[in-house]
Amino acid sequence: MIYIKKEGLPNDISNRIIQLSKSEEWKNISEDDTDAIRYVFDNEFPKNDVKRVLLHEQHGICAYCMKRIRMDNHSRVEHLVPLSKSKDNAIDYTNMLGVCDGGERINGNQNHILCCDAQKKETEITVNPLDKTQMDKIAYDKEGRIYTKPRDEGMERDINNILLLNGIQKKDGTVRDTATELLKGRKDAYNRAKRMLGLLNAKGKCTSATVKKIMDELYNSDEREEYVGVLLYYLKKHYTSLVRRGK
Repeated sequence: MIYIKKEGLPNDISNRIIQLSKSEEWKNISEDDTDAIRYVFDNEFPKNDVKRVLLHEQHGICAYCMKRIRMDNHSRVEHLVPLSKSKDNAIDYTNMLGVCDGGERINGNQNHILCCDAQKKETEITVNPLDKTQMDKIAYDKEGRIYTKPRDEGMERDINNILLLNGIQKKDGTVRDTATELLKGRKDAYNRAKRMLGLLNAKGKCTSATVKKIMDELYNSDEREEYVGVLLYYLKKHYTSLVRRGK
């Protein structure tokens, strides 16, 4: 998970949403008529246009798990505050995120544990990729587990029990990964960052300036690497250490 900075909608898309919000059809829908609200969102709201903006501002990765998402049926528009909980937020772009399908379309996987929005459904959560203070608490260990540092019980509850970003821990202590293999993907990213620094060390080029340049390139890439947050987390720890040692 990584902080997402909203870019804003182009005027033409924004104006279409404003007109929709002012329409008699929308005004006549009651706050608790979830079916009618969802119908308008699916059929009248410029969903695909907004989705393109979401994918662009998220650099092509899922807001929750950081897997690759594109303009296809494996991605979706997610409401941070669920559509069923708030009529106004249902067509508010600032309440929307681009997310993966959570593994729903994967066939033949015995460990079919869904994640992200597919698991969250209509549950309200505390963890918010749009909140930089929260995202600064996100950490990863060498096994690919995501956690918070300092510990935030609300965020960890959402990560582990609602979004299932760490899979499911079985009674024998082992873990079943999600259908999308999030733990494996994050562990591979962690090891990739470790190897990256190892190569720099071997060449005598592991300086704060070099590590900062790599971090900037990863962060600013038009299409970020999957699990980029893991790479940045690992590199940032070592960058801070290098700066402290004056290297």
